[in-house]
Amino acid sequence: MAYLLFTVLAAKNYYLGHKALAFSLLLFVVLASIDTYALFKKKALPININIVVSALVLSLFLSLYYLGVGIIYWIYPISIALIYLLSLRAALIFNLALFVIACGFCILNMDAFSAFRVSLSLLITILMSSLIEVHINMLHQSLSDESVRDPMTGALNRRQLSTHLDASLANKKRNHVNSAILMFDIDHFKQINDNFGHDVGDKVIKELVAIIDVHSREVDMLFRVGGEEFILLMNDIKISDAHNFAEKLRRFIEASRIVENHPITVSIGICESFHSFSSETWMKNADTTLYEAKTSGRNQVRIHDSFG
Repeated sequence: MAYLLFTVLAAKNYYLGHKALAFSLLLFVVLASIDTYALFKKKALPININIVVSALVLSLFLSLYYLGVGIIYWIYPISIALIYLLSLRAALIFNLALFVIACGFCILNMDAFSAFRVSLSLLITILMSSLIEVHINMLHQSLSDESVRDPMTGALNRRQLSTHLDASLANKKRNHVNSAILMFDIDHFKQINDNFGHDVGDKVIKELVAIIDVHSREVDMLFRVGGEEFILLMNDIKISDAHNFAEKLRRFIEASRIVENHPITVSIGICESFHSFSSETWMKNADTTLYEAKTSGRNQVRIHDSFG
């Protein structure tokens, strides 16, 4: 219906002799219709959205030029719509252009007080719409993080693990890229909770995650898979390098004073990726290796020795 209205306006302005305005409105309708059809078919937009909006801004400029400052009210809903249709950066750039256009025509065609009032109200409209959009984006990001991350530690949750393990295994099969998973478990964690309380236990878990984050690479992904169990997925790494990293991390955790007069240690089981593995097999082998590390005295790193 909106496109039909713009088409009628284009025909009307053509009849009135405002041919440039008529053609700019028609151009906007054609470009926007092409993108709308692509959206309906769930395809990529064939026309860059910035080109479509540029045609709309041109139409507004020509409308003010031909029809006068009386149609300035059209800028308000369009400026708000741009905030929610475009990226915030692009929306602010186009709204700045609209603001300059509106101010220019107001200064030329209105008394000073009226021009100031229109310009100020448009500026407030743009700023308020932008702040609302920023707030919405922050809420969306927060909800997105809650769906994929453990709320206490910020590590990725278990629901995300299989997807990333499958992707690493597929990369192993296609491109022969080696990966490894390191399964961590805090030694004697129940004793920590029993002797110091659950608040201290939570502190130990948070500190462990912080230490792993500091020492791991940006491409590594940490998942919380149990109360005190974590998996670190290290893509594109040799098993020997993963082992060296795990040993350094184990020693650093042991030397850290997370709890006063009570050393905190971890056991780590390492398993590299193999062509024959499924994500379940990969995790199971890492878990078996972790169990071997714990039953062999804890505070040590073990590597799974099977071949796929």
